[in-house]
Amino acid sequence: MTDLKDHQVLHIPIEDIYPVAEEYFLSTARFDLNNEKHMRMWSRALEIYEELRNKADLKAVYRYLVPERKEGKVFYFQGVPICCNAFEMLSLENVKGAYFYLLTAGKVYTDSEQLVDQLYGDVWGTSLVDALRTKVGEHISSAESSKEDAGVLSEPFGPGYYGMPLEQTAELFQIIDASLVDVYLSSGGMMVPQKSVTGLYLSVKDSTQLPPLSCESCIGGTSGCAFCNRSGVREDV
Repeated sequence: MTDLKDHQVLHIPIEDIYPVAEEYFLSTARFDLNNEKHMRMWSRALEIYEELRNKADLKAVYRYLVPERKEGKVFYFQGVPICCNAFEMLSLENVKGAYFYLLTAGKVYTDSEQLVDQLYGDVWGTSLVDALRTKVGEHISSAESSKEDAGVLSEPFGPGYYGMPLEQTAELFQIIDASLVDVYLSSGGMMVPQKSVTGLYLSVKDSTQLPPLSCESCIGGTSGCAFCNRSGVREDV
């Protein structure tokens, strides 16, 4: 059973993340605000945002755990195996702990039946989640830096990133109590609400063992990253 005492729950006002979410939206939609046509499209997109902002419920929960053991590309936390190809390159001795997180934007969707409005609604939902993850990352970074023996935080690992299987979502839900942010897994293993994200940040002693940022979108393979020529170099930005 998940221990609730060490869970940290965050409620984030949408105004706190809107500037970042706007940047993500404009980048994804590739709007040029110097273009008259794009400005008209942006005006409609802002109308959809106004609809969504009244539905959004931005929440996050995270907890810190120390790994018990490691086998190949699997770390064990309270008996739960967390598998990721990138973990092959990390030693147990180097990992101080992990911050597991789950965040959601809530039930953000438009009631409009227009296809373009639904597209804007989907992009806004994703942009809000990405901006929320940035904000949660700042909270976690602050929590880690306040420790006397603070480590170096990794980029966020999660299902679909750095070669972590999508099926790992179920294991992550064994570590975090998703009910604290009103998220659950469907029978097909999908998170509900849809605009939700889960993963973890590692706190390490030696950051040179961390995979480079270029590996974030790697889909991996059965052999992991042990033989990848990117694995020896971290591209800090």
